[in-house]
Amino acid sequence: FPADLNECEFSDFLCQHNCANTPGSFYCLCPPGYYVFEDGRSCEDINECDTGNNTCTTEQVCFNFQGGYTCLDPLQCQPPYIEVGDNQCMCSAENPACRDQPFTILYRHMDLSPGRAVPADIFQMQATTRYPGAFYIFQIKSGNDGREFYMRQTSNVSATLVLSRPISGPQEVVLDLEMVTVNNVINFRGSSIIRVTIFVAEHKF
Repeated sequence: FPADLNECEFSDFLCQHNCANTPGSFYCLCPPGYYVFEDGRSCEDINECDTGNNTCTTEQVCFNFQGGYTCLDPLQCQPPYIEVGDNQCMCSAENPACRDQPFTILYRHMDLSPGRAVPADIFQMQATTRYPGAFYIFQIKSGNDGREFYMRQTSNVSATLVLSRPISGPQEVVLDLEMVTVNNVINFRGSSIIRVTIFVAEHKF
């Protein structure tokens, strides 16, 4: 009998993930959370939130990311903040405890591939209410421990969150993106926060 040719040893590019040799042929394998695509070689994400194959309760929101999913608990605003609608907490100006706190905290979630080419624009932030005489400062207030991100101001009322260095996964990054509103005419300074949770996948596909 002729010796079987191990196709997997001839090329690293036969399969996007792992290659398994069979007599006279080969087949491709994908990591958990992925399925082998129609081409028989690529790995495609399984959306556990769409298929219903997840462990989220009826109170939770299922959030899919590359290679996995997470169950998001209902928003609970920490005092002195109160809930004011869709993923948003507000600190009332009438409440003395709110004097030095951001006026609002808006919660957002997104996924990110570790193979993303850098620099990459990944999130847009802009002032929704514009006051005459005011100017806006955009900055990352917390969470950027690995210095992979920075804010680039794109206009006087908007900025973009930029991924500046390659990032590895799996990991969960929580960034507080702050917009400071300054109005020297009426001696006003206030801020609002977008708290972005970024789920970084383990694999580059």
